[in-house]
Amino acid sequence: MSNNSLSVLIVASEVSPLAQTGGLAEVTGSLPLALRDAGINVAVALPAYRQVLENGTNYEIRARDIPVRVGGSHLSADILTGELAPGIPIFFVRRDEFFDRSGLYGGKQGDYFDNPERFIFFSRVIPAMCAAVGFVPDVIMGNDWQTGLVMTLLEMGALPRTAGVFAVHNQGYLGLVPPERTSSIGIPDRYYTMDGLEYFGQMSLLKAGIIYAQAVTTVSPTYAREVQTPEGGHGLDGVMRAITDKLHGILNGVDYSVWNPARDALIPAKYSPQDLSGKVACKAALLKKMHLEKMIDRPVIGMVTRLSAQKGLNLLAEAAEDLFKLDVGLVVLGSGESWHEDLMRQLRVRFPDRMGLCVGYDRQLSHEIIAGCDMFLMPSMYEPCGLAQMYSLKYGTVPIVRATGGLNDTVRDTRNHSNDSTGFKFDRFLASAMVRAVRRAVEAYKDRDAWRAMMLRGMAEDFSWDRSAREYLGIFEKAVERRRSR
Repeated sequence: MSNNSLSVLIVASEVSPLAQTGGLAEVTGSLPLALRDAGINVAVALPAYRQVLENGTNYEIRARDIPVRVGGSHLSADILTGELAPGIPIFFVRRDEFFDRSGLYGGKQGDYFDNPERFIFFSRVIPAMCAAVGFVPDVIMGNDWQTGLVMTLLEMGALPRTAGVFAVHNQGYLGLVPPERTSSIGIPDRYYTMDGLEYFGQMSLLKAGIIYAQAVTTVSPTYAREVQTPEGGHGLDGVMRAITDKLHGILNGVDYSVWNPARDALIPAKYSPQDLSGKVACKAALLKKMHLEKMIDRPVIGMVTRLSAQKGLNLLAEAAEDLFKLDVGLVVLGSGESWHEDLMRQLRVRFPDRMGLCVGYDRQLSHEIIAGCDMFLMPSMYEPCGLAQMYSLKYGTVPIVRATGGLNDTVRDTRNHSNDSTGFKFDRFLASAMVRAVRRAVEAYKDRDAWRAMMLRGMAEDFSWDRSAREYLGIFEKAVERRRSR
């Protein structure tokens, strides 16, 4: 099959810039552009969240009252349409009782109770939507648990010639449906077994995607190995080992039209490998904004992160005393679990002249931190891919990362041959290991010429989507062959 004739629908619970909580949206917002540029006929489907409907764009109504069953309830959906980018249609599944809410998945009180039903509904609409809008693709690419059921529906024959490819961005989110609510999934009993959706007495919508897709991808080669281990598999490691013949690790790409210091409109001064003077100006502006001007001649470490245990915030809190003894500054931007937000606020109170903190999401500040810091810290417990370390490399901000998932795949730490390194890694998930890596970075920072050379090596790395898109293309073609040869 030539890629010119290949059509792909990407189905996701978030897509940048329309609705976003994390890296999933970055991928589903930029991969379609790379696929379009590779000659694929691509479209996207997303729930019609409140923030989508209120963003000022007038979306067209494409189909009304598509019937959808969720358990014993007969519901319906409307389909709106717009464009994600030139030549890329996006379809919005509208049902206000499910999606007209302030958050995508929940609020400060936690996740919405009916999240399983919300995304069962979204998944069940997809095959009927394809028929209603006249876009029946060769491949539907689902993303994470919210769309796992789509793969099962394809397996059941909902669109007989359409192959399912399922992307696991984070295996820690299993999409569990408790026994008393299993009927809302609405598929025959034979699927509710250990070989199907069953997961320790509940049903897992993530497993629904993994088991029934023609191909499964994860967002980095290392993560594809980690999900097959008891430590990284979240109870599905045996399943992942059983499907290795259809499992592929493809590194996420970076949209360098957005993340490039030479043309970034969100930073105070642009710069490039040929002229790094703008980076000095970015550091000065960031420290002024964070009231840390005294740190101008010291190494400053940045973090733009979800504030959660997965991201290694506990290591940071445990190591704070030792870390600040190294005479470094720290600037943190993020939001998350209130416990971790409070932990960061307490650190800020303890080290007011060393640490800047902004709790929340601020797109501009995220660019300013990545441009204005000398180093970028990601001490994650696990990190399927990670994008911030790839952004920081492009901005000459040297990453210090735990060697897990995509962090391991994208940062080179050749301890004995430092003339090839792009950053610093540590292996064990321990505060002491993290501090040792930061200490190595601080020592290296003192040799300005060697540090500049390391910055330039990082800036020369290329994690653009083109290469990843070509790998996806090969997987899509194989999935279609597998589907149609049955």
